[in-house]
Amino acid sequence: MSIIYKTAGRAKEYCNLAVNLYRGCSHGCIYCWGPQVLKINRAEFVNEPKPRENILERLAKECMGFPNFPEKKESVLLSFTSDPYQLLNDSLSLTRKAIKMLKNAGYSIMLLSKAGKKAEQDFDLLDAGDSVGATLTFIDEGDSLKWEPAASLPAERFAMLKNAKNKGIGTWVSLEPVIEPEQTLGIVELTHEFVDIYKVGTLNYHSGKNLINWREFALRIIEILNKYNCDYYIKNDLQKYLSTTAT
Repeated sequence: MSIIYKTAGRAKEYCNLAVNLYRGCSHGCIYCWGPQVLKINRAEFVNEPKPRENILERLAKECMGFPNFPEKKESVLLSFTSDPYQLLNDSLSLTRKAIKMLKNAGYSIMLLSKAGKKAEQDFDLLDAGDSVGATLTFIDEGDSLKWEPAASLPAERFAMLKNAKNKGIGTWVSLEPVIEPEQTLGIVELTHEFVDIYKVGTLNYHSGKNLINWREFALRIIEILNKYNCDYYIKNDLQKYLSTTAT
């Protein structure tokens, strides 16, 4: 399996190429779909994350010539199935090493993290052609600690995005999963001045999805995004509720 891989399904709505450096993630988010999709025991996924086998060596080879891919380089997202700045990265620094390889090969970088301040450690490697993103789910710290126990608190993620913007790096937010719609709406209010684009979805792989009126939420989030002239992308899972009365 390629380290730099072409995305499919829901992932393709974020980018065309991605790299997952780690197998597992220590953030322990309750809603995480990683264990289910990767068919890994949840306890192992959260408590025993590990680097993918020979990850840097394999990445180095692929950076020399991504198989069957056009010469034009695109953005590579780090990461979908784990956080590039989870605890394990503190000692291994795989993310920094991978960014250097990818940048040297001509790719631009698209980071997605819930690690807040830790994600700033590699800002010195990034420029205006790159982007830094955060998954934002809550404003309330108590809710964040309940659902995302080892991730950074919301205010720290907000600050990371603002710092990236101030350094001339592109910024984006994944408003997915949506667990408390009112808080998601509030996130836009608090962050729109330093976020370049929002990608809005629903809540998947969790029974709570059936408790939310998704059509109402879709209409309200679009209204507030338009109010602030934000760039945004409504993911297919949410888009479908705009053409139906389904909830």
